[in-house]
Amino acid sequence: MSKKILILFLTISFSFALAQTKNENLNAQLGEMKKFFLAGDYENFANYTYPKVIEMMGGKSNMVKVTKQGMDKMKDDGFSFTDLNFKNPTEFLKKGKELQCSITQVIVMKTPRGKIESEYTLIGISNDNGQKWTFIDTSGKEKETMLKYFPNLHEDIIIKPKKQKLIE
Repeated sequence: MSKKILILFLTISFSFALAQTKNENLNAQLGEMKKFFLAGDYENFANYTYPKVIEMMGGKSNMVKVTKQGMDKMKDDGFSFTDLNFKNPTEFLKKGKELQCSITQVIVMKTPRGKIESEYTLIGISNDNGQKWTFIDTSGKEKETMLKYFPNLHEDIIIKPKKQKLIE
């Protein structure tokens, strides 16, 4: 898979709901990000994307453009998000100046073959001790792949294998 396609999936696959962590800022920002994503407001949604992902996408304006194009293509092909939730947030890990955590995402998507429920990891990163959070969507990629693209990730970060099942 090419680097740009990987980054596109890292960007458009975000799922956001209120994860019940001990950090109120994290919970609130996940809720805001979810609201922007579901509303198709990719300009504001991008404000919650980890800066290296934005850089890999060629800047914020290009990321917004590519995300919109990807979402429009998905819609044209009969795919749409119907539910987005989080569960099982991990404890925060400290690496350098960053706080990091992972959260299991649960995404329900309508497809031409029925509804599919997918679970995989979203990584939260804060550079200011939990005040502002940005996110990396793993899109089900393995830990080794994520560490290759993001070597700053804590070696103990939990990245679970992707699970997917047809629910209707």
